[in-house]
Amino acid sequence: MNRRELIKRTAILLGGSLSSSLTSAVLAGVNSSRIATRQVFDSNGKGIVKIAAELIIPRTDTPGAIDAGVPNFIEMMAADWYTDTERAIFLQGLVSLDQYCQQQFGKGFVDCSGTEQTAALEQAEKDSLEYKGEAAQFMSREEDEQKPFFTKLKELTVLGYYTSEKGATEELSYNPMPMQYDGDFDYSEIGKQWSY
Repeated sequence: MNRRELIKRTAILLGGSLSSSLTSAVLAGVNSSRIATRQVFDSNGKGIVKIAAELIIPRTDTPGAIDAGVPNFIEMMAADWYTDTERAIFLQGLVSLDQYCQQQFGKGFVDCSGTEQTAALEQAEKDSLEYKGEAAQFMSREEDEQKPFFTKLKELTVLGYYTSEKGATEELSYNPMPMQYDGDFDYSEIGKQWSY
């Protein structure tokens, strides 16, 4: 699959356009195997990102976000590709997620049960759905650095997963030369989407 096609498919999966930071990174060949040039998350932030990414794409009969190196991808993107505005929103989102857990459950996100962590992420998603930025219309061509934390977290998790070797080869089916178009292919024969 070429990078432009990956961007389009990821945008469709996420229900809109990707930020210019994500688009630039994908076009530059960034994937989950790259390491951040600097640390932007403290140990608690790293723990939150690791747990949240795995809750978004858990390990099942295919690898999960942790298996695919998504937490490192998220830190690399926040450190090396995000604008100062995007990075600040993401870092504040980690703090807010932790504060929400402290208020609701009396402990930080990392120390919460899986059910409590899921509830915190569901609240963050609900908050993000209320955001009505200038470029928030579906499939807008305008970039919006102000997208809320959960939207950024979900974008990075999905993009990191599907640009990883594990996500692209174990979650998706790879067919380097399909040779023919079959518009009536029985999905149940392969059980997963093709990776081009």
